[in-house]
Amino acid sequence: MLKFNNFTAGLFLTIASLLIYIADFQFLYLLELKSYDLKVRSRGERPVSGEVVIAAIDEKSLDIEGRWPWLRSHQGRLVDRLVEAEAKVIGYDIFFPEKDTSISIETVKQALNQKEDVSRKTLSHWLESAGGSDQKFVEAIRTSERTVVAYIIYPSKNEADEKVDPVGNSVLDVLKPSSFLNVRGGEDLTSLRSIASLEISLPEFIQASQATGYAHYIQDKDGAIRWAPMVMGLQNSLVPPLSLHILKQAVQSKLEVNMSPLGVENIQLGDIQIPTTSTGDLLVNYYGPAHTFKHISATDILSGKVGKDQLKNKIVLVGGTAAGTHDNYPTPYSPSFPEVEIIASVVESILNKDFLTRPNWVTALDLSVIIVSGLLFSIGFLRYRLQTMVGFLLVGLSGYISVDFYLFYKKGIWVNTIYPVFTQGFVFFGIAIYSLYFEEKQKRFIQKAFAKYLSPVMVDELIKCPELLKSGGEERNMTVIFQDLENFTPLSEKLPPPELAKFMNEYFTEMTQIILDEHGTINQYAGDLIMASFGAPIPTEDHSQRAVAAAVKMHRRIQEMKAEINPKDLPPLGCRTGINTGKMFFGNLGSQQVFYYSVMGDSVNTAARLETANKFYDTRLIISESTFENLQPDFFRVRILDVVKVKGKSKSVKIFEVYGDTSHPITTEELNYYEAYQRAYMAYLAKEFSTARKEFILARSHRPDDKASIGMIQRIDNLDSTRLSQDWDGSVDLKAK
Repeated sequence: MLKFNNFTAGLFLTIASLLIYIADFQFLYLLELKSYDLKVRSRGERPVSGEVVIAAIDEKSLDIEGRWPWLRSHQGRLVDRLVEAEAKVIGYDIFFPEKDTSISIETVKQALNQKEDVSRKTLSHWLESAGGSDQKFVEAIRTSERTVVAYIIYPSKNEADEKVDPVGNSVLDVLKPSSFLNVRGGEDLTSLRSIASLEISLPEFIQASQATGYAHYIQDKDGAIRWAPMVMGLQNSLVPPLSLHILKQAVQSKLEVNMSPLGVENIQLGDIQIPTTSTGDLLVNYYGPAHTFKHISATDILSGKVGKDQLKNKIVLVGGTAAGTHDNYPTPYSPSFPEVEIIASVVESILNKDFLTRPNWVTALDLSVIIVSGLLFSIGFLRYRLQTMVGFLLVGLSGYISVDFYLFYKKGIWVNTIYPVFTQGFVFFGIAIYSLYFEEKQKRFIQKAFAKYLSPVMVDELIKCPELLKSGGEERNMTVIFQDLENFTPLSEKLPPPELAKFMNEYFTEMTQIILDEHGTINQYAGDLIMASFGAPIPTEDHSQRAVAAAVKMHRRIQEMKAEINPKDLPPLGCRTGINTGKMFFGNLGSQQVFYYSVMGDSVNTAARLETANKFYDTRLIISESTFENLQPDFFRVRILDVVKVKGKSKSVKIFEVYGDTSHPITTEELNYYEAYQRAYMAYLAKEFSTARKEFILARSHRPDDKASIGMIQRIDNLDSTRLSQDWDGSVDLKAK
């Protein structure tokens, strides 16, 4: 027998640590994310290559060029200036879904200065001029031969606006062939993130551009952006983001995704291997806070103040930084970070092969730390005093944190901080508390042990009133259940002993939980039999209702369990249940050495006989008249089954079959059967035997092999109505069944 001491306590705590790790509690996960952010910020601002610059739509640009959004012709002039400055690539982090219908203020001012009548013809001319603004932008993009534009995607239908339609052929036709990725090494794309719908810029902009890519990022549970999807599924194809299209234009190399059986292995851009997760996500390597990358005001480019000397051979990202011109996202550096700088960070890290990674072996490292530290603390507490173990804890924590930060700063590897540190502290303090409060620990252990086989209310009662564990008891009106597995003997002959034991354990576990949920108490397991009682030790007024509800749930669950075991060559599974309500004695029964909580009395014996009677009627759940009278009306589906005399009793009682509850549907065929049987039996009790026989035949037509209907037809056929006694009540002797 395993002796419970500091070592075994440590083992249990280590196992608990593993379960906590597997459960991945959100609180700990959020702390882990914040510890990662701390690592990123503690590196400080890191130098960038200068190859990526941002043409910023900033406050200065708005002051000089006018309020946002600008005319498309204005955007076209910006592209022309960047081409003149020999920028290598122009990446537009701006979305253009609608035509430009703005009218130049200069045009309006000129008309007013000339006192020109603003006639219908004049308005028409202005609108035509506004349409020409788009065309000027299109021509600038086309002639540049280096511009990449963005589109917006929605990973799920819930995120899409109601006006956004699912991806159709019309949208796919607009996307350029270069917008799709070459796939190498596998064709199973089910593990990748997918696009449910998207919004594209105007088709003429896309057709004029070199490529178009999505602008989308993955928000963690705290809302921060730490990951960027480098590939997503669009129907049967894969598409890369705007950042990869910009890089592809910059290095003029082939772009493809390398697949493995587990998902994405990496993404290849020329000689650059981009490390991603199996779902194709890249950990964004932030180089610092906002404005880490060089910002050049767009108005300075338009005016020619900044030109070739600062922009030649640069990757220029055009995006908004002024308020109201761009999307802001929370990042490890800031709660409000311009989207264009996230793109710049991704482009910079890939261009210079400067990656942060979270390798697959991180999980193995976490588990190793949990197991090794747990074992060391478990052994250590057997040999050393608490003060010495505190020193070991501090050494272990500082050692792991040092390795953690070294891997991040020097190797760019992100490993967990919170989980290993938490689990070391959890095991240590757990063993320490056990050592200091051994008696309280044992008390909780006993309480937990009782909870394994007694109902929670009974455990609470035992804690409040320990005298209930003494011999004796009392008599009370209660309800008792007997449930037996159907075809258990053939089942035990077909299944190997290990599989049979596994099934029975699962069966008893499922059935027990249902009984306990309905405030019942497990009184006995005997072979495949379950005995449970309701109404004690805590009195409950609705014990009959709870007992029948538990039985209905158990029958439904056993039907579900049929599909969970191998059905071949196995007999059909089911269970038979008998329920009775009445006076019975409950308490602790047994000897001075061993006792158990149970019930006894004639009412208990009646329930056992009703369980057996199911074989005769080919039913599954029979309840007594006393139970039926205590049920809530219109809650269960119940039919009268027969009138019987229990052995040792002279008074006959009605018995009923419960065939479900009204919250669950029933087929028309089944409903017709039960209604016909009900009419037939009521006619039988009224001595209308001819009518009863016809209705029983009708019931049998809906269920040809029904033992109950066949038995009643035979009983009527053998009945001499002329010789019935005055007190005839249609009953039969239950002992004959």
